Amino acid sequence: MTTPASAQNNPPTHQAEDIPLPPPENEINLANLAMPLGETILTLNMEGGPIYGILQRSRAMTAQSDYFRLQFRGYARADGQHWQMLEGDDNRFHAVYNVAWIRVDRPSKTVTFGPKSGVSCSPGLVGSNLETYLFANIIAWAKGIYPDYAITPGLVTMGQSNSEEERLQRHAFFATQGFQFEWQDPAQRSALYFKDKVNKLLGVWNKDAIKEFGGEDMLKTLANQDETRASMQQRIDQLEGAHDSIKRALQKEKSTSQILTGVLVLVAILALWAVL
Repeated sequence: MTTPASAQNNPPTHQAEDIPLPPPENEINLANLAMPLGETILTLNMEGGPIYGILQRSRAMTAQSDYFRLQFRGYARADGQHWQMLEGDDNRFHAVYNVAWIRVDRPSKTVTFGPKSGVSCSPGLVGSNLETYLFANIIAWAKGIYPDYAITPGLVTMGQSNSEEERLQRHAFFATQGFQFEWQDPAQRSALYFKDKVNKLLGVWNKDAIKEFGGEDMLKTLANQDETRASMQQRIDQLEGAHDSIKRALQKEKSTSQILTGVLVLVAILALWAVL
């Protein structure tokens, strides 16, 4: 069979059908797969004394996703020389409080920030700037690995009080990190935060409010404590030596006094006998 000339000049074309992208993996499943990467001690400088706690980094990687999470667990508040141990939600790794995470979906080249309700602190850590620290460090991590990925918009809702101060704080929280922020209803109870690319975010936090206490700092502190302890022990030994010397001198003085007293009594008795 001869192929028509028109068919030879215009061979049939087949349009490649668009292959649908798989849906993003569930962040709860990824969280269960996350393995700890390491821990750092944080100092939260708050009124009433600094709070010390543990920051844990964890990560889960699959063929489709990359999941990175930061969690903080408070340990104790230092009140002068006394330590007050933290309890409840302040003292444990939590899925809602004191946590920030990011889920990277490679097929769609998008990232999603969480928790989806917004980063929030447990009751005892409110006002510590911990939420800003966690969110900023999640952003910094994403900027270092996936700077050109798009950002899935996030929706946050306000609490029952929904005061003007709370709305301003929530707006400022996202705006400070470079997000655009738009209220979605006249009552301003829900808002959308969004940005087109990860590399346009900022990732900033108050380094005076929260300080990282790494391994080298810990070793320096232990070394300083050992030096201070040795110096104090040397001083104690010197004081104890001086105390023993004074004690011996006093004992010698006491013995001398007793001898002189005995001599005086004996002289007095002899004098009385002589008179009689």
